[in-house]
Amino acid sequence: MADKENQQYNLFNIINDRRSIRKFLDKDIPDDVIEKILKAGFRAPFAYQITSVVYTLDKDKMKKLKRMGLYPSTNLFMVFFFDFNRMEKIIRARNYEYDFDDSLLLWIGVQDVSLVAENVILAADALGLGSVLLGGAPLMVEQIAEVFDVPAKVFPVVGLCLGYPDPEHKMDIRPRFPLKHTAFEDKYKELSEDDLKDCMHSMDDGYITQGYYIKQNAKIPLAKGDDNIDMSKYSWCEHISRKISQGMWSDKSLIQLLKDQGFKLD
Repeated sequence: MADKENQQYNLFNIINDRRSIRKFLDKDIPDDVIEKILKAGFRAPFAYQITSVVYTLDKDKMKKLKRMGLYPSTNLFMVFFFDFNRMEKIIRARNYEYDFDDSLLLWIGVQDVSLVAENVILAADALGLGSVLLGGAPLMVEQIAEVFDVPAKVFPVVGLCLGYPDPEHKMDIRPRFPLKHTAFEDKYKELSEDDLKDCMHSMDDGYITQGYYIKQNAKIPLAKGDDNIDMSKYSWCEHISRKISQGMWSDKSLIQLLKDQGFKLD
């Protein structure tokens, strides 16, 4: 019983202490460690096993991705895909033809991929590695497909940089909304004005106290108007609001990129 309790304690430590790492040591990750992390990843719950992972240690591929606008920052880079290509081959091998709602399968695919990615992140942490997610991967599908020879009906959900953290580069554990405003018993709770202020306060105070955006030099410029908020008061709520209130991030919408990659979403 003591061993089991210790394992549970360690798991909660890993979950609660986990933070994104943005500076890594130039230290190789052994093949057996990569395999162990990936095996743990694919032990995640699944609906259809639609997940595939492409990973690389190739510095030339990393440089090519950086030139294209994706920024892997360590010696090991992974991309997590939902993979209809393999699923359709399995269906044909059973003498069936694919006939399904692509939008629903995409939704299920994102669920499957997210669970695998989370397992990989926690397994990496347990083995002394750190990681940072690159959420812009879907918008870089054309570039990722070129670098990794990705066929139609396979689409990137998220990128992941993995490596040994640089101990000189300290990252704080970022705050979260209070649980009472995100988890509700029996029915959904509409937040009051005071509840909303509590959410915003918990995030903004934490980020400003940590000097998060100052350290990252990560202020999003305003598309129009004067920017009267200096970095000492630039907060998470301001950052996320600027992110999703100034139009599309790319020339093509995500729906169009999915269609270009062979998905039927009409």
